Amino acid sequence: MLRLDNKLRSLISLLLLLIILGLFGYFIHGHPEVLNSLKRTSPWVIALLVLCYGVMLMVFMTVYNATLELCAKPLKAFENMLLSIYSTLANFFLPGQSGIGIRTGYLKRKYKVPISSYLLATLVYYAIYSVISAGFLFGASHYWYLTLPAVMVVGLISYGVILLAKGRFEKSRSFVQLKLNRKTLLTIFLATFVQFIIQAIIYGIELKEVTGGVSPLRILSYTGAADFSLFVALTPGAIGFREAFLALTTKLHGFSDSQIVAANIIDRGAFLIFLGGLFIIMVASHARNRIIGANKAKSKTQTISELETKSESTN
Repeated sequence: MLRLDNKLRSLISLLLLLIILGLFGYFIHGHPEVLNSLKRTSPWVIALLVLCYGVMLMVFMTVYNATLELCAKPLKAFENMLLSIYSTLANFFLPGQSGIGIRTGYLKRKYKVPISSYLLATLVYYAIYSVISAGFLFGASHYWYLTLPAVMVVGLISYGVILLAKGRFEKSRSFVQLKLNRKTLLTIFLATFVQFIIQAIIYGIELKEVTGGVSPLRILSYTGAADFSLFVALTPGAIGFREAFLALTTKLHGFSDSQIVAANIIDRGAFLIFLGGLFIIMVASHARNRIIGANKAKSKTQTISELETKSESTN
């Protein structure tokens, strides 16, 4: 049944992606200014975006490790980096937040971290992520007076989801209570805040490239809207859904549909190049591990051979 559900979900995701790509093509055909904006994009801008995404990955590593500290199981830096790379690749090429599935499966199999406990820790991160995004979505717009109500609503919804999830997870025999403490929660909050700022810088670079110049407040509001699309990412990389969220909130950030589409095409292109780099790192790390494993096996064989030779000479 699970396999059938996964196949059905993948099929729906593929159909949605094809429909969205068709709509993109139709939109671009009717809005030639999008292509004109893309043609003017400098290669140095793409390089800068790839660099920013590299910094973003390090921030993700901090967030992931902090959530694991809530489960009392932080990872070593190299292992955390590889797991973050796998998660990032899965999140883009697979529907939904598939990276969570990669991490939970790995942590359960190798370190016996209960899936329910890690999912609850992840919900804590998402709650902080949602509140920060909501705050900037309204706080940086002309509707700044709605900031407090929006943050309170999002905060209460997030708190309710966490309580419901905790009540359900506690029924699992493997569930382990999270080790909540101020230091870890503050780390998650600060890392998430930095994540938001870096994302805003990335979007700002892209929007400046297609508009010629924008105010920081509009970029912050735009980033807040884009972040909420990740919660309904039914297509790889939330393609189409991010653009839809941004189009629906245009009164808050003020960017036109053409500008949104052009900026997001630049973003997808730069991110694909970044993912290509991650894939190379992943392949290289596997080759490195194999070489180390082969050297260890060779060393062990030589040691055994030397012991056997010494034993024979003694006899």
